[in-house]
Amino acid sequence: MIGSQYFRDFLTLISLAVTITFISCQPDEEKIIDDPSIQLSFSEDTILFDTVFTTIGSITKRFKIYNDRGNAVRVRSIYLGQGINSPYTITVNGLEGKSFDEQIIFGKDSMLILVKVLIDPSTLNMPFIVEDSVVFETAGYPQNVKLLAWGQNANFLNDSIIVCNTTWNKDLPYVIINSALVDANCTLTIESGSAIYFHNNSSLFVAGTLSVEGSNDQRILFTNDRLDEPYRSTPGQWNGIYFLEGSANNKIDYAIIKNATYGIWLGTPDDDTTPDLEISNSIIENISNTGLIAFTSDLLAYNLLINNCGEFTLANLAGGNYDYTHLTLANFGFSFFRNSPSVAFSDNLDLSDGTQIKADLNVSMVNSIIWGNLQEELLFNFQSSASITSFHHNLVKTQLDTFAINNLINTDPLFINPEIFNYKIDSLSPAINAGVPTFVTFDLDGRLRNGSPDIGAYEIKN
Repeated sequence: MIGSQYFRDFLTLISLAVTITFISCQPDEEKIIDDPSIQLSFSEDTILFDTVFTTIGSITKRFKIYNDRGNAVRVRSIYLGQGINSPYTITVNGLEGKSFDEQIIFGKDSMLILVKVLIDPSTLNMPFIVEDSVVFETAGYPQNVKLLAWGQNANFLNDSIIVCNTTWNKDLPYVIINSALVDANCTLTIESGSAIYFHNNSSLFVAGTLSVEGSNDQRILFTNDRLDEPYRSTPGQWNGIYFLEGSANNKIDYAIIKNATYGIWLGTPDDDTTPDLEISNSIIENISNTGLIAFTSDLLAYNLLINNCGEFTLANLAGGNYDYTHLTLANFGFSFFRNSPSVAFSDNLDLSDGTQIKADLNVSMVNSIIWGNLQEELLFNFQSSASITSFHHNLVKTQLDTFAINNLINTDPLFINPEIFNYKIDSLSPAINAGVPTFVTFDLDGRLRNGSPDIGAYEIKN
């Protein structure tokens, strides 16, 4: 028994010696010192979220905590100021929650914190502030990083068929998740100042009639629902507005359509030449594929700017009847590589099953600009009866001799700054006073055109 006691005492001494050796050999940056004077530093003092729609949730933002000391710091607690009731959630060391205990930051090291917010609906129409903070408690005084978001209530539609003869107004924005459908024989009217936001890969389908009634000072916005950078200006975040076969009497006036895969998809073949869609005083921009694509349809467009598209700004395929006045169609590919002309007209379309659609194509274009950074910005593909009923007083970048008469060919329109989507023309532009009078007496900004109007969607200030 005495021998056993000696053996246990010996093991205790060995264990103590190992512990003392470990402590003495532990690097300084791993030694924890609880010092009341400890102060952490942060990569940001405020984490700001741009407008976040209620129930949708935000992107994830991040910031770092720095321990500038040579020794390790024990963070006794990391938590949200509002606790479990906070709309914010934080992620610490890969775990998501509202609070965390006993976190160690080694000397001269840092820790990454992730933050996101999910805001509950309220009764407010206007954006409202949602505040909280992430609190860090060490041996010293608590420190915090402020959290600030703008919450926005909205009308949400998820895989919805819109009630017949509905009117949307500007009181609250509309958020479409997956899809919304204007059914056959039904009309959706959208009043000036309204805003329609689309979740990722969402669409608006129109089998009936869409009437977009904006005004020069209250345009109607169609865009994606993520408003933080880089999402705010990224193309292809929603699918687009699709007009289906049987849709008729559609009108879009004073709208902005941006950041979609297709701005407008018009597929409304019928036996008449009455416009299935009239679009005016509008902008389609920052589109990953084609700004306005139409198949065997009838379209009237004027005072329209289409720009920054991954494929065509405008494509009329498989025939149809198209009337264009005072358009600016410009494509430079600042945010992507492009090899397609800005504009394409074709009386045929090859389908994936090997068949082909072919129909008569009739196009009229007056007082319009077709321009971009390619040598050829205009494509014609005719196999059957096609007619350019009127194509004059345009400014076009093309190698086609067909349009050399009564048009300005390969003459730079001198846009002010295409990189920031400013397609107004410079005071030295050859497009000034180069057009002819038409029924379009005001420009895209609502400015009165003179007796010799400028070519394009904008009239330079006289």
